[in-house]
Amino acid sequence: MLDSRQQIDLRERQKAHLIKANSGEWKSIFVRIGSNRIELERFPCRLSVVEKSGLIEAQLTYLSSGKVARSAFRDIPDSMQIQAAGHWSLGPQFLTQEFWTTEFCRCGPHERRRSVVRQRRDGLESLVVIVEWRAGYACPPLLPGREGSLCLEQSRGDATSTFAVMGEGLPLGLGLTISHTPEEQSTTWSWDSASITRRYGSDRQLIRESVMTSPS
Repeated sequence: MLDSRQQIDLRERQKAHLIKANSGEWKSIFVRIGSNRIELERFPCRLSVVEKSGLIEAQLTYLSSGKVARSAFRDIPDSMQIQAAGHWSLGPQFLTQEFWTTEFCRCGPHERRRSVVRQRRDGLESLVVIVEWRAGYACPPLLPGREGSLCLEQSRGDATSTFAVMGEGLPLGLGLTISHTPEEQSTTWSWDSASITRRYGSDRQLIRESVMTSPS
């Protein structure tokens, strides 16, 4: 078990990893998929993430409306898990006793794949898929251009539901897996062969997080 000094050092290292991989100017497309498993809406955004004297500030601009959402923090939230490559996850944030959200982010050198997962006790309520790329780089050829063309293809196993993100009938390399047992609930966000998993006990407290890195 880490002492207080070691815990502080660990969080500072994690914060440095987070800043290195996620700071800068990003362009993005948000796609919201509803409980009917089909795309409901998509909207382009611009995101700026900067660090000033230890304060991490994010500003998200919705390009269609001009609305701006801002957030900032100095200390890493207790529920935020950060890996050395800058991948992170956050949650759960409880909306009600029945609904909660979890956020995941896989980072590449010039791209990110994020998701906001809204869950209920018996499964998935909705999913927001966020494709991001650094300013100055081209939009990755991932999302079909036609609005409304994304959907989730669900497959079931023992206590497990897997949702593949599909575009015009083709898999896009993005997926979500939700598993339930009496002792544990887990949610996994996947981008190709890489994934992040968050696991919770019956008390909904985080047990551990694991990241599988993409093959080199």
